[in-house]
Amino acid sequence: MGADLIALPSSDAFELAANYERRTFLFDGWREQLVERLAPRRGDTVLDVSCGPGLNLPALRERVGPRGLIIGIEESPELLAVARHRVRVRGWRNVRLLPSPPTSTDLPDGAHAALMSAADDVLQSPARLAQLFTRLRPGARVAVGGWKLPSGLMWPLRFYVKALYGPMRAAGMSERLEQPWRALAGHIPDLEVGELGFGTGYLAHGTVRS
Repeated sequence: MGADLIALPSSDAFELAANYERRTFLFDGWREQLVERLAPRRGDTVLDVSCGPGLNLPALRERVGPRGLIIGIEESPELLAVARHRVRVRGWRNVRLLPSPPTSTDLPDGAHAALMSAADDVLQSPARLAQLFTRLRPGARVAVGGWKLPSGLMWPLRFYVKALYGPMRAAGMSERLEQPWRALAGHIPDLEVGELGFGTGYLAHGTVRS
């Protein structure tokens, strides 16, 4: 354990994680609501898709308990390194962290639940979504949250949301940010969606088609 703690992530990794937390600071309260909607049970296996630096892990571990299993999946090597450091420091033995996309042998079959927080790249990829849902058991619970573009009188806040993504990335995602959850409809017939933050964010949840 001591050797692991000495091997800190790079300063670039910590800086990227800090920037991630600044961009998602409103999610501090929303994350708790997202886990509430997911409602994982003691002993469950939960996939934390696009887990970032591991900000959802404490709330998920509190729900699944020591016999549950959390599998975090993250595309960014830097954010994954910070998440791994967080897990080592806290001694969380029931958390596994994997690079994205994970191989088929990395993910267990029949996971009870999946959480996706600010996982836009996954939500907009039919192939990655399909792979994810093959790992969830029928009736598994899914909860998704992230930013969206507000409409109506709140349209000026669109500039705020686009600034969080960066001009170039937001330009390529504008249409998809209108309803980021749209691709989930084919997998989750009972999907419920609620908006937050004057329409700048959303939380959605439902169960996998049986």
